[in-house]
Amino acid sequence: MIDTDKLFEAYEKDGFYALQLEIGDVCYQNCLYCYMNALEFPQNQLTNEEIFRILREAKELGFVAIEWLGGEPLLRKEVFDFLEFARSLNFRNNMWTGGLPLADPTVAKNCSELCSFGLIAFHLSTLNPSIYEFLHPGRTAEDIKMIINGVENLISFGYPASQLLNSVTFTGYQTSEDMIETIEFFQKNYNISTCVNVYHTYLRPGQSSKDLEKFIPSAGEVEKVYSYLKKVQGTNIFPMNCVNKQYCSATIAVLNNGFVTPCATIREEREGMNIKISGFKEIVLSNKDYLIFKEMKNLEGLPSECQECYQNEFCFGCRSRAYAAGLGIYGEDPRCYQINYRRNLYN
Repeated sequence: MIDTDKLFEAYEKDGFYALQLEIGDVCYQNCLYCYMNALEFPQNQLTNEEIFRILREAKELGFVAIEWLGGEPLLRKEVFDFLEFARSLNFRNNMWTGGLPLADPTVAKNCSELCSFGLIAFHLSTLNPSIYEFLHPGRTAEDIKMIINGVENLISFGYPASQLLNSVTFTGYQTSEDMIETIEFFQKNYNISTCVNVYHTYLRPGQSSKDLEKFIPSAGEVEKVYSYLKKVQGTNIFPMNCVNKQYCSATIAVLNNGFVTPCATIREEREGMNIKISGFKEIVLSNKDYLIFKEMKNLEGLPSECQECYQNEFCFGCRSRAYAAGLGIYGEDPRCYQINYRRNLYN
């Protein structure tokens, strides 16, 4: 799933491992907490030519894996053409889907074949029908069955559970017990691990930061979920982040509007960093230190609390959460429960 040797080599050499590639903004799951404001009809979309060009240049830059993102990437009609081309370049294909399209056996079969050396991540944060419908306006709890059916489709085609991941967002509208129930369901029934990211204010268009703050879970609830994850999955190096700092540093993103950023959840539009204007390779090489969080690779470059943390070998906090909180990409992670614990901020 992850070539650990190549990942750590990329990190040590200030190189790249994974490219997050947003191929559109259309999605029907309608998550209230969506970080990129997915839509029912497309507004921002990389062209076929741009995607093929980016893949070729990513190969020249030494990338190993492509993280296919949307919106819902499986709604793009050419998606399997892209995956086939990426595989012809010896990339690992990692598919990040809401999960609903996998209920179609043909889609599931194509994914299982084209992502055979990577992973397939789906998204089901709760099994509770009422919570699901609240968090996904306009959708019904039937989605839960569809996503589970899609997972079973993948398994029926022989896709390994070790290469499946339930990538979830923990919000303040869920209890820790509800999140733990979801984690436990996939672990016990399918031996599928869960990756938990703690919600933060994603600055979504049309919503005030005050409204978005209601989605932030308390540090105490976060600690309960993290403690459970450590017990069942041995998760002791990702303190409620999606990846470790090595993966984070060695990953960059091309957003669906063409902007290149350090992470798909850092939706910053820097002048001169759009592939619709400049070449992808040129942008990456000219802005490398910014894209790999170069400053944070040294202990003295970490926020003060992180410098003393026992986990700083693998963690420098979520850069996206710092950015969304207005602290900049090098700021302290405001959702780190360990910092909050030390400051007696449990509530």
